[in-house]
Amino acid sequence: MSDQDLVDLAVYLQTTGSEAPPATPHLDEPVPPIGNEPGWQVLTGNDFLNVNCMEDTWRWELGHAYCTGKPTGVIRFREPLRDFELLLEWKHKKKGGNSGVFVWATPNSIAKLAAGHGRLPHGIEVQVLDLGYAELYEKAYQKPSDWFTSHGDVFPVGPVKMRPFPPVAPNGKRSFPSQETTLGINHWNHYYVRAVGGEVRLWVNGVEVSGGDGISPASGYLCLESEGAPIEFRNLRLRRLSEMEDEMKLPTYEPATAVALKGHPALGTWAYLNGYTREVKEDGYVTLHLGNNLIWKRRCVSKSENEFVLEGNLVHKLIGEILHIEGKYQALRQ
Repeated sequence: MSDQDLVDLAVYLQTTGSEAPPATPHLDEPVPPIGNEPGWQVLTGNDFLNVNCMEDTWRWELGHAYCTGKPTGVIRFREPLRDFELLLEWKHKKKGGNSGVFVWATPNSIAKLAAGHGRLPHGIEVQVLDLGYAELYEKAYQKPSDWFTSHGDVFPVGPVKMRPFPPVAPNGKRSFPSQETTLGINHWNHYYVRAVGGEVRLWVNGVEVSGGDGISPASGYLCLESEGAPIEFRNLRLRRLSEMEDEMKLPTYEPATAVALKGHPALGTWAYLNGYTREVKEDGYVTLHLGNNLIWKRRCVSKSENEFVLEGNLVHKLIGEILHIEGKYQALRQ
């Protein structure tokens, strides 16, 4: 075991198996706190439930989480939270990696994801983005990357309301970081998130950089995000500062069904980009592979004679012998 593993194990044995009551931070505590002050609880894989990832997307060793990034989706803390503090470290393993921490994700959106509707919840996202993402974005889309940063953006997703702290992104919704303190791939970054009274504040590597207030709703689920690239989390610690006033229950939704593609001319396996394949199946599901690795599985939501659309508005058009994918790729039948 490494020195860090021994620290994780010691704190885990002290705190696991018991619920930490709401705490009141002491005035003389450091900011960010260390995580060994009164009220802190170590989080492990036992504290999180899968929402819409695959069984092998997340792997835990004590308080250390390994995420493949495939497919896009989230895991959630086992119960909803109102006022709390969160400490964690994260490390991207691939240039341009993307991930995030969701604060106060709404129960409705979580339930819809679990039923197969969509990939990410509504709530406040605390961005976890590698420094190389902007370069890859501009190269892929030929557009400026001025609407995001890789240093700890905080922003609402879906109908959630938030008044961002300055500096503010051009779209008026994101809180941009006031300082650039994020480290690149294969380096550990430290986040301290304080979510209290409809306000979220973020410290990156010891420096407060971004946040927002006027958030509504200001309770919900804490989620960790998988989004396309491998990432690791460790030293996750939670301190509750208040109890939920009302019991929050997840609503139920009918599982999403696929539009069948039986008899469609695009049935079969299509290859593109030196190793990627998409298999179009009669039951209306399409799988994306890179070599032997499954990247994702998505359902068909609409179809016409030579076209079909997958969830996420992924349009596929068959023109002659070529399958045109998302307006970006051209695939040949295997």
